[in-house]
Amino acid sequence: MSSINNLKDRLKDIGYKTTITLSNYIQLLKGSGSFVIPDYQRGYVWGQRKKNSQSDSVSFLINSLKESYKHKSDIFLQGITVHEKKESFDIVLVDGQQRTTFFYLLLKYTGYKDYISIKYDIRKESNDFLNNLDKEDCSRNDTEEYQDIFFFKRTLRIFARELKDIDKEDFRKYILEHVKFLFVIIPEEQAKIVFTMMNGNKARMTDEELIKAELLRCASLEHNLFSEAEHIALRGRLAREWDSWLYWWSDKNVESFFRTGGKQLGWLLPLVSESSKVNFNGFKDKLLKSQTMKQSKSVFKKMRLLQKSIEDAYNHSISYNYLGVILYIRNNAEQRFAFLRWYFGINQDGSHSKSIAELKRYYDWAIIGVNHEDIVAVNVERYSDARNRFQHELESNMLFRYHYETAYRWLLRQNIKQDNLYSDRKFDFNIEYNRSLEHVYPKSKIGHKNDQNIALGWNDEPIKDECSIALWREEMEWTCKEDHHIYNGSEHCIGNLVLLYKRDNSKFNDADFRKKNHYFFTDQDDESFKSRHLIHTTMVFSDVNWEDKISDKPWNKEQVPMRKYAEIKEFENEYPEIYNKTN
Repeated sequence: MSSINNLKDRLKDIGYKTTITLSNYIQLLKGSGSFVIPDYQRGYVWGQRKKNSQSDSVSFLINSLKESYKHKSDIFLQGITVHEKKESFDIVLVDGQQRTTFFYLLLKYTGYKDYISIKYDIRKESNDFLNNLDKEDCSRNDTEEYQDIFFFKRTLRIFARELKDIDKEDFRKYILEHVKFLFVIIPEEQAKIVFTMMNGNKARMTDEELIKAELLRCASLEHNLFSEAEHIALRGRLAREWDSWLYWWSDKNVESFFRTGGKQLGWLLPLVSESSKVNFNGFKDKLLKSQTMKQSKSVFKKMRLLQKSIEDAYNHSISYNYLGVILYIRNNAEQRFAFLRWYFGINQDGSHSKSIAELKRYYDWAIIGVNHEDIVAVNVERYSDARNRFQHELESNMLFRYHYETAYRWLLRQNIKQDNLYSDRKFDFNIEYNRSLEHVYPKSKIGHKNDQNIALGWNDEPIKDECSIALWREEMEWTCKEDHHIYNGSEHCIGNLVLLYKRDNSKFNDADFRKKNHYFFTDQDDESFKSRHLIHTTMVFSDVNWEDKISDKPWNKEQVPMRKYAEIKEFENEYPEIYNKTN
């Protein structure tokens, strides 16, 4: 045994490749070693059907091999991770047990006579079965005592079924030379740590992880213009690039903003593959069909450019603010995907001003309720319908009670407008989970009377003590000097509402304006009173006209209808009527 070379030296003997063939893999045993399944590995389970599925790993792989065999093309599998065993030609499998056992059984089934050995460290019965393999002895036995043997036999039965019309000798020669995979050697002391990381809680690789592995594998394929060292450097650079994207999308702020649902790489893979539901086979069939280095590098380039566009949009305060609102309004994954595919599609032409202008139009139309398809198609008729409906609701004196979402969207837009105009600041969209609409005049202090002259409160319930009422709804009138029209309002109209964080709302209770103003501007620091970051809300509370200066009453009865009038006029300016062009 003194002439035993270490595993890296044996790898050099076959050309120091990182992507090796099945034949190379067996050659590393040097005719005396074994593929060792260590004690921390679970048993062999290939052939077991997945829950709610008729498929199993053996059938899937054997059919993939048959398809590649038909075209005499290479087939590349997920990498195998190993460590060597000192003073031995044994190779200990850290990751790759199921695949190695599969190919051991397949080679034996197809009549392989050369040296190959596999050894289960603590499973004597499994070793005995493999060492004395009888491919004819594979009948089903549901009372089989040993799990490994049960699935060894099932695998052999699947081979018998799927390969009955295949030239087994030719097929065997094919798989030895055309099955390829990445081969990774790690130090023995790291084996259990790596195994736990790769197989913790028996987790299977996600579609994203499989896609990464396939892209890196294709990028590492042999090419006569690149040396092995250049292959390694390329694969390392691409892997680091992928990991940097993963790190970015894993940021909790990014994940929350884009509403990714915790998907690895967020929306990057769906947008690249133009499918909201990404799976490994679909991605490979669409973007890696030819499985070449050129194709893999092209996919990485597409991902790189798209990732930059996404990061640029996220880092630019105005596009960030528009995107945040749209992603809130598009309230499921399919709708968000459709929007993001459209936006980052038009963003590819390199015209920042054009893409921002289109994003602003989408933002405006989405707020008033136009759907994605009609926005993209610039459907003016749908815009007009939505505009008229939104304005009608915004003009309602019962806005707070019956059209809360309309009020929220308008006040959200008003605050974001101020951020975009004056502070070039990203809006804090966490308010969505802690939002509240505050009545500037406390609704509990305002009453109204019905047709029977019964005094009612804000909720239309009879008032027991009219002395608690500071202002009657019927008194809320204001005469516009421009058109001399008398406008009215109510405690629930847009003129009396501002956007606040819910926890700040509760601090105001039913205080008069002077107390609210004092509390808003002086009693709390910015961190404990987050609503001070809402610029439109701050502007409303800084308006001293809420108090009646003439009578020194705490409330000015004209202020609410006057503010309502101003908000409606602003809506009309921001959302002009648009007419279809005619001849």
